[in-house]
Amino acid sequence: MRVGINARLLASPDIRGFNRYTAELVRALAASGRADVVLFSDAPIHRRHALDALPAVVAAVRPQLRWQHGWLPGALKAERIDLFHAPAHWGVPWRSACPVVVTIHDVADRELPALRPQAGFVAEARHECEQWLAVRRARRIIAVSEWTARSVSRHLGVAPERIAVTVEGAAPAFDVPPPPADIVAVREAFDLKGPYFAYAGGFDARKNLGALVAALAAMAEHRRMTIALAGSGAAGEDAARLRRDAAGRGVRRWLRFIGGVDDVTLAALYAGAVAVVLPSWLEGFGLPVVEAMHVGTPAVVSAAGSLPEITGDAGLVFAPENPSMLADALLRLAGDTSLREALAEKARARAGLFTWSRAAEQTLEVYRGALGA
Repeated sequence: MRVGINARLLASPDIRGFNRYTAELVRALAASGRADVVLFSDAPIHRRHALDALPAVVAAVRPQLRWQHGWLPGALKAERIDLFHAPAHWGVPWRSACPVVVTIHDVADRELPALRPQAGFVAEARHECEQWLAVRRARRIIAVSEWTARSVSRHLGVAPERIAVTVEGAAPAFDVPPPPADIVAVREAFDLKGPYFAYAGGFDARKNLGALVAALAAMAEHRRMTIALAGSGAAGEDAARLRRDAAGRGVRRWLRFIGGVDDVTLAALYAGAVAVVLPSWLEGFGLPVVEAMHVGTPAVVSAAGSLPEITGDAGLVFAPENPSMLADALLRLAGDTSLREALAEKARARAGLFTWSRAAEQTLEVYRGALGA
């Protein structure tokens, strides 16, 4: 089976979000030996993704729409591609001689329209067209959680039988227990004294990071703990707004904005934490929860989107609109060693459900179904 992948995102060195999903899934598909994977892009694949061993067909065709709808169909045919997979919502050609599979990670724009980042008319129209085309051209749609599958069906009118759910996994760095020296080094590098919680991700409104600030403010001062915030958006306006909010509430000194970090550093950050915390209003999957599981760290997550589904019994759940409930969960976990150890054990056990090799097996099953339909 020759599988073509829309790998345009991998021209960027960014290793989080959709880029992470695309790179790790491609790597696992190739390692399975059951698919010949060919990458298609309008710029060279960045070396940071370590995919040099895979064939890549690159054409610097501009604008991007011409690449997608004009160049790509012919390239797929020339490379004798049996099936084309767009792994990040968009990038489906208008016409294709082979079946198409699309991964939809969430439909946050439909679930939470008030929190959708503002964009110009052209960008909004482009998004709507891409979503419409993906849903109508795809023979099968992959959702990354049961919650996302239901959301796609409800908001985009997709019949449930066209949707398949596959998992995500953790990168190899999270499968090796971080040495104690690495954890100490992370603590020293980011001034993490005493018990701390870890967050990894963006700083946009959907992430509900104001709940962390409100939770700290709800605690007695002598019980407050540091929260380490990892993410490349730490220098942006959303993070600046969070800093101002924390300063106004008198809790700024308990936040550490550590910026984007590599996987080895992130694994050590998780391993040293009491728990990873995700207060989001919505997540289609929640990869930091799974990464933390792989190093034996439990989670404190909001009861929103897919987070309770992914976390299972390996963490505590709170209502995202209730910062006092979040504060109680953080204090409970920090103060109860037996609970923390029990949840850590459950996290390690649950981690086996979320691997990229399993994701590849499930995805190959989707491909076979699309080819046989």
